[in-house]
Amino acid sequence: MMTTLIHWLGQSWLSALIDLVLVFFVVYEVLKLLKGTRAAQVAIGIAIVALLYQASHWLRLPTLEFVIRHSLLYVGFAAVVLFQNEIRTAFARFGTNLRLPARFGWRAPKSPVAQYEDVLLAVTTFAAKKTGALIVFERQDDLDEYIARGVKLDALVGYDLLINIFNPEAPLHDGAVIIRQGRIAAASCFLPLTLNPRLSKDTGTRHRSAIGVTEESDAFVIVVSEETGMVSCVEGGQIKRGLGIREVRAQLSRALNTPTGQATPVRRRRRTIMDDASNVDFLTAEPRSETSETPSTGTPALIGEGQRSRLSERGALDLAAIWRQGQHWSAWLGEKARVLIVENFLLKLIAALMTSALWLSATKQDAIPFVLRGVPINYQGLREDLVIANGSDVQEVTLRVRGPRDVVERLRPESFVVTVPLDGKSPGDRVILLREDARIEKPTGVEILEIEPARITLSLERQVEQQVEIKPNFRGVLPVDREVAEYQVTPPVTKLRGPEALVYALQSVGTETIWLNTHDRSFTERYKVDVKDPRIAIIGAQEVEVRVAIRPIIVRRRLEIVLDVPGTPPTRIEVTVEGPKSVVEKLRARDFQVTVGKELVSERPPRRSVVVTPPADVADQVQIVNVNPGEVVNRAP
Repeated sequence: MMTTLIHWLGQSWLSALIDLVLVFFVVYEVLKLLKGTRAAQVAIGIAIVALLYQASHWLRLPTLEFVIRHSLLYVGFAAVVLFQNEIRTAFARFGTNLRLPARFGWRAPKSPVAQYEDVLLAVTTFAAKKTGALIVFERQDDLDEYIARGVKLDALVGYDLLINIFNPEAPLHDGAVIIRQGRIAAASCFLPLTLNPRLSKDTGTRHRSAIGVTEESDAFVIVVSEETGMVSCVEGGQIKRGLGIREVRAQLSRALNTPTGQATPVRRRRRTIMDDASNVDFLTAEPRSETSETPSTGTPALIGEGQRSRLSERGALDLAAIWRQGQHWSAWLGEKARVLIVENFLLKLIAALMTSALWLSATKQDAIPFVLRGVPINYQGLREDLVIANGSDVQEVTLRVRGPRDVVERLRPESFVVTVPLDGKSPGDRVILLREDARIEKPTGVEILEIEPARITLSLERQVEQQVEIKPNFRGVLPVDREVAEYQVTPPVTKLRGPEALVYALQSVGTETIWLNTHDRSFTERYKVDVKDPRIAIIGAQEVEVRVAIRPIIVRRRLEIVLDVPGTPPTRIEVTVEGPKSVVEKLRARDFQVTVGKELVSERPPRRSVVVTPPADVADQVQIVNVNPGEVVNRAP
């Protein structure tokens, strides 16, 4: 079954193993963080709800699955809000545990307790005089955050300096002193207060600050009570009260990892192993003394260089020593394996069960179909002198896929990458079968059932350049009495690049829209060149200057006016006038004055010229072009 699931997911045995190990590590560390906190109860409740959700999914109970799915997320947020203090403390402890150099013994060298005898003497004085004091020793975790809040000193640790700092009359007595690498880094530092509800209400602010800083770091704190003079040591959020100076010295020595005058058990074991190896006669493989038995625990020691050289010189091989070394290695590895399995066995068992459940939940899901539209197509390898003429028509495809519900519900068009290689393609129409010719990258566990369209036709054309004329794109109308007399575009041409058929089909290109209804006089403005087809690129002038000359519209109009003067029979006179359209169209025949001239044009018969006078208010705008007839018979004296 597992092989089938792994094959269905598209995973190898190695990737599946790495996946399971990493999930187990995360679950185990989270369980360790929650162990012993109130958040553990909430975690158990959330786990039960999660199991109910999986059961509803497997048993096909849609209503229960719907309710749990939409409420589980809010339950998690509520747990974070309610138990933020416990979670913060747990993660601080988790960060401390991840310090590998400290865990493997690569700590920075610590100062011996002898350098802090002045501190111990000052603590004795504070206890005798009931002077409150709070002294913090920085270890692996940096306390820069709290040092920055205090008064920086960077002074040598001294009895007199500490007595003066914690003097109740001194300005720096309120707060903590932080000691870093044998020097007083800062004084009057304010520390975070613990929120542990299990503490007695009689615990003062000084002691709560000491507990709070050790909950968030690996610092070691000595506290002297101002009310009772009692000395306490705080480490890892735990406080030990009523200690004597010898107990304080022992606690400080252990916290700073300083030697106490005797070799540690590991060193004793290593020394015993080395002594035992030095007591072996490498020629006879016999021990030199009775104590030839090698301890069964501890880290095995290797054969030294001097011993190797003696073996090389004598040409002998100490099989007994090698056998003992192998036994030591086997015992050491066995001990490590036993600790790895036995330590926190219940937590590891629970983490293994939860990891298995999560893996099964992630793998054993019903495969559901899903239609995804708008998946983009990427074209690669096209020759530089070619272009896809119909590229806008073949930019996207539709995929019908199938996969696990939680994967399918998160799918987006960007989740797939459809790549069509065009290497070696020549100009012309080219048919691409997407199933065979395209490379499709898809999420793990998703199966592609159908591609629509299954085939696409690409029109590959040569890419050419051509200069074309630029014409203004006029929109709107001018006022009724205005017209465009002329226009000028500077520069008059631009250069285009694109598919051969499209570029050669263009004789001109336009500008941005120029609205004429916003103008009533000549203007000069700059406009961008516009090409409607996105497949054509403008590589020449991108912006031009357009000068437009606007003038009034001049029209002619014929009016019939009756000439009625003494000595002349009534005569219809046809008058042609010229002027601005808005003026001429408003003229009426009665607005004109028609008379005859005083001078005779001819005597027999007596003829006089006809005189037409336009209205006085438009006389300077209109012009009499023609009068027909221009002469009439007039016998007036």
